Amino acid sequence: MKEKEKEKQEDLKSDNKKHEKREDVKSTPHAPLVKGFETIPIRIKTELMSAQECERLKRITARDTRIIRDYLRIIYHNEERKVLYKGKLKPLIQSNGKVNKSLLDCLALTTSKKSKEHKIRSSVPHDLKKRYSHCSHDEFQECRNKATWTYESYRKLRSISTKEINRPQIRTRIPRQINKGSEGRGTLQVHYDPENTETKLCLKLRDKLDPKPKGEKAYPKLLLPLAYSPYHEKKLNPSDIKIVELVYHSKTKQWWAHFNKTYAVPSYQSSNPPAVVGVDLGIKKTAVAVVLNHTGKVTMDEILFLVNKERQAKILHLEKRISSIQNALDTKLQASQSHHQLNVKLSQLRNRRQSVTEQELGHAVNQLVDFILHLKQRYNLFVSIGYPKDIRNGNKHGRANKTLRRQLQRWCFRYFITKLKFKLHKQGFESHHVVAVCEKDTSQTCSRCFTTLTTRSSQGRFVCCQCNYELNADLNGARNMAKRLIKYVLKPSGKFKEKHVLRDYLSGDFHDLNNKYGGFHPLGQWLEYSPGDTSFL
Repeated sequence: MKEKEKEKQEDLKSDNKKHEKREDVKSTPHAPLVKGFETIPIRIKTELMSAQECERLKRITARDTRIIRDYLRIIYHNEERKVLYKGKLKPLIQSNGKVNKSLLDCLALTTSKKSKEHKIRSSVPHDLKKRYSHCSHDEFQECRNKATWTYESYRKLRSISTKEINRPQIRTRIPRQINKGSEGRGTLQVHYDPENTETKLCLKLRDKLDPKPKGEKAYPKLLLPLAYSPYHEKKLNPSDIKIVELVYHSKTKQWWAHFNKTYAVPSYQSSNPPAVVGVDLGIKKTAVAVVLNHTGKVTMDEILFLVNKERQAKILHLEKRISSIQNALDTKLQASQSHHQLNVKLSQLRNRRQSVTEQELGHAVNQLVDFILHLKQRYNLFVSIGYPKDIRNGNKHGRANKTLRRQLQRWCFRYFITKLKFKLHKQGFESHHVVAVCEKDTSQTCSRCFTTLTTRSSQGRFVCCQCNYELNADLNGARNMAKRLIKYVLKPSGKFKEKHVLRDYLSGDFHDLNNKYGGFHPLGQWLEYSPGDTSFL
């Protein structure tokens, strides 16, 4: 009897679970997708390649750069003209700023076969096939796509920016986007061998750089072995590879393969009350975050301090070694002695310092993302990050001491903000949920009474002279960051008041206040001075 009762209870539990799952599926609406792409670089093992193969790789990228440059010249020459296409004159540059690729082919490429859409073109104004005889039609199209993308991004940047922007002049090696086709087609093939200890992943590049060897039907393929590690196995699947770019780093003298991976996740939508996460960036403290919600109070679990003393000690040790080598280098330069070994050691230490700094910032970003993802279950979160845009210009030579200027020059605040935005974008946060606001005067303003009559007796202590409010200086700055976003939404001022939009200080994007920031009115209590405010005490 007991066994039968247990079976009945288990059956009831399973039925309830199925019913709950069905209810969840029915109740959750279909959220729009947030799309984007990320680049995964993998080093090419040139040590396993012969000298002839390395030379051929250089020749391929140099030829691609010349073809892309020629395509850009054709676009510049005909951007204000109309091209005859199917008996009609059509503009090469469309009204939305994009390039008509079929018209560009009519200007640059001849055809020998007749198709349903195109007739045979025996002559064109700019014959690229005549100049580059050993180049296939697929390779021309890949170079054309790279040139059109470069021109369209230039047009978009020129429409957004207030400064005068020059046309892109390609002087260094710019690789084309190599497309992967089906088996036997396309200019790229992926060969994955998990049993191979030296190179698990290889790329076979089919390129008509030279004519066919006598007696052979197919063109020779260039084999590119990659340094495929367990990290790349987590990030990249060989079956997902579609587009590859071959990049040469002149400083390290290494070749890299950049894989462009696309992603699409459902956008973050919540019916919870809104809250703003204010993030204040610093040099000693990497970042401080605080949440301002509709209750008007902040608990200790809604505050985050990001400090990594071990990595900062490593960076300080590397800086001391770099300064000592620089002093030794100056003495040798004055004495006209050889200093090649010191230059090599100095470049190695600088690269090491950069890698340690990037590791520290990446670890801090991951901690902040985990903090935000934990809080999004309670609130409809909006992230406000302080962007110290002109902080280096305000501390030029003669206005600040030497150590402060050096710290500001090495402060990677833009890298931190862009990485945080990218990580949250992959979690479904749209661009209006993560906004970079102006950081000016936030460290000198009291977050309680909004006065600037304040003092900082030490780096971490903030005291208001008007309301006698004492608080951690970085926490006060993070609180001001969150309040600044609330003020931009509820009380817009300046030139954006009439348009009723919010501007991101990092990307320059504009967000509509009417449609994207609903339900912010309960947060307006943070903009009022309350003498009995003890939310942080």
